[in-house]
Amino acid sequence: VIFIGIAVVNFSSIFEQFTSDSRELIEAAGGDIIQLTLTEAWVAAAKLAVMVGLTASFPYFLWEMSRFFRPGLKSTERKYVYFLIPAALISFAVGAAFAYVILIPRLFEFMLKFQGSLAVPQITAASVVSMTVGIVFWLGTIFELPILMFLLAKIGLLNSKWLKTKRRWVILLAFIFGAAVTPTDPVSQVIVAIPVMLLFEIGMLLVRFAERGRDE
Repeated sequence: VIFIGIAVVNFSSIFEQFTSDSRELIEAAGGDIIQLTLTEAWVAAAKLAVMVGLTASFPYFLWEMSRFFRPGLKSTERKYVYFLIPAALISFAVGAAFAYVILIPRLFEFMLKFQGSLAVPQITAASVVSMTVGIVFWLGTIFELPILMFLLAKIGLLNSKWLKTKRRWVILLAFIFGAAVTPTDPVSQVIVAIPVMLLFEIGMLLVRFAERGRDE
């Protein structure tokens, strides 16, 4: 609640910072970020502030959850909790940063150049926030894949032999995911698909590690 409150109070500066790169690209293409209703920009900025506040408070939420379940865990299970919580947070942060710093500017640039000869870009504040937050969230989430694979292997629902037979399908799904996140730009699709395939390979290593630990 405290993090959300701080973010809401500073929603205007958060909105400006979050959309600064997108705004520069839109203005360079001769357009601007606009609002179609009296409250659209304010509502978009407020939603963004709430999302930032929730994200900032998530590590504390995970820590409190771990404290709640800790008394019922074995010593070996506690060791994995202490590893998985920071690993999950770091993975999400890396994925979100990858989306915000590398993918989104590339995607905006491509779309504006592609459509620049067809119309003057007048992009609504709500669409900029919705698209940016959506891509950041899904890329951050997909970067959790190795952690999820490790957990499933640890409880016996995944094994490395089965995963090896599905590698070609993972490659296909990686490009489908890239197409879903960046539907207009083939280069951006590749930029998304390659990390997803690498994450799968990292997950494979963690699955093998989990299998060794389970067998001991």
